[in-house]
Amino acid sequence: MLCNGFLLIIKRVEQEPLEVDVSHRLKKKVELLFGTLAEGIEHLRVSEIEVMMEILQSMQEAVISVGEFVEHSVTDHDHVIASLTDLAERIYELSLDENYRKIQKLNEVAKYSESVKQEVYEVLPSAYEILFVPYKVAMWDALESIYLAAAGDKDCEIHVMPVPYYHVKEDRTALEMEYEGNLFPEGIPIVDYRKYRIEDMQPDAIFIHNPYDDKNFVTSLPERYFSSELKKYTDHLVYVPYYVSGYTEKDFFCLMPGVHNAWRIFVQSERIREVYIRYHSPEKIVASGLPQIDKVINNEQKKPEVPDEWKQALSGRKVFLLNTHLDNIINNAEDMVRGMEQLIELFEERKNAAVIWRPHPLSLETAKAMNPSILKRYSHLVERFKMLHNGAYDETSDPHLAIALADAYVGDWSSLVVMFGVTGKPIFIREIVMFGKQERDASQMMLQQREKEISEGRRFETVYYEDSVCLEDYVTMILQGRDTLMESRKKEFANLVSNTQGTVGKQIWQYVKRKISKED
Repeated sequence: MLCNGFLLIIKRVEQEPLEVDVSHRLKKKVELLFGTLAEGIEHLRVSEIEVMMEILQSMQEAVISVGEFVEHSVTDHDHVIASLTDLAERIYELSLDENYRKIQKLNEVAKYSESVKQEVYEVLPSAYEILFVPYKVAMWDALESIYLAAAGDKDCEIHVMPVPYYHVKEDRTALEMEYEGNLFPEGIPIVDYRKYRIEDMQPDAIFIHNPYDDKNFVTSLPERYFSSELKKYTDHLVYVPYYVSGYTEKDFFCLMPGVHNAWRIFVQSERIREVYIRYHSPEKIVASGLPQIDKVINNEQKKPEVPDEWKQALSGRKVFLLNTHLDNIINNAEDMVRGMEQLIELFEERKNAAVIWRPHPLSLETAKAMNPSILKRYSHLVERFKMLHNGAYDETSDPHLAIALADAYVGDWSSLVVMFGVTGKPIFIREIVMFGKQERDASQMMLQQREKEISEGRRFETVYYEDSVCLEDYVTMILQGRDTLMESRKKEFANLVSNTQGTVGKQIWQYVKRKISKED
């Protein structure tokens, strides 16, 4: 049975068409063929005499196939062909020996085969097949700077394969399918998920940003793109979170299937890494910083242009970025709507201020799936905001534009707070203090919760304008150009994110490539 399996491998490799223009596939074939040589040697140690000649013949055929691949793919190949010829002759000499299982001779052929394999690898084009598997374009920033670093590497064949996803109802049944591959930035080598066969290509590394598999209650991928499936076809399944954590990490995220199935997880800081290694081996978790921060830093250095549809609202005004998160839609929708109505009224009165409202990209989906009773009021609120003369409703896929254009932040605690915080610009956490001076007393319970989180190390103490000013005073302060917490905020965010130099993607890619090429 073992022998038959070995022979079948040989025949399958020989039947595959030569794809000399794809060096990754070539390497995979060569790797498989040399694997059959090693397997053949092991079979010779235990096989019956009547099948030994067949095994030796198949081993010779494998060597000949490698030689054909080299001749078709490499210009300067004479010395490699000579070594392959010598290896074929040594295999033939085994057939002349009466004792085919003579340990010394088998060991010599095995050792020489490994030496020849290295010769072949050295002359083959050095290309690695790298696959990125995003789904929502709004989350592409989790992988973008890694992709840019890999795309600039001549040793790589890069493919970006956006995959479809489904909206999910509360009972976990799937709704309509969405596909956003056509929304990705121009110039990215998008491949059609219907044509790219992961099981055939077996990439050297696959990058994902979605850890949930079947544990997401808002959106879901087709099962064939679950991390549990992808890991079958690569030795290096890399998970980079699509979100940015705060001061610490919830255990929930450390236990997702994608975390379990990944070869490496790249997280934003040593503090976050400490949470992950409670559940996973230390070598699996790398405190690299996050690629999202690269784009924030680069945009601060070179400000993007204001979109035409925003120019009238933002021109000549101090700009506030308003961010609302999903938690309030699920658990606190009534208060969120009331607070937003008050905020709209506030900015209607401040003619020299503008506000960009950027709701979480999954806000509508979450309202439909998790709190359908609020959907009508939420939709009405959106329409009212769009009527604001100094308001810009940001429903783009890219949060980085709003971050770069804003002078100050106001909103819920979310990933955007950290991304905004590394810029050094002022931040007001709306969820801590109710709108209006008259409501300060009503926020006492929330302030007590804040103190508890500070004592437990889950929140910074003095980097946000929370209880020190109300929202109206905060807006006035920003309009006057005052920011008393700037220095403390810069210091704290430097500890919150490992790398704020704009080089996270480059460093992640260099790490992965070293492991793929076995340089470490």
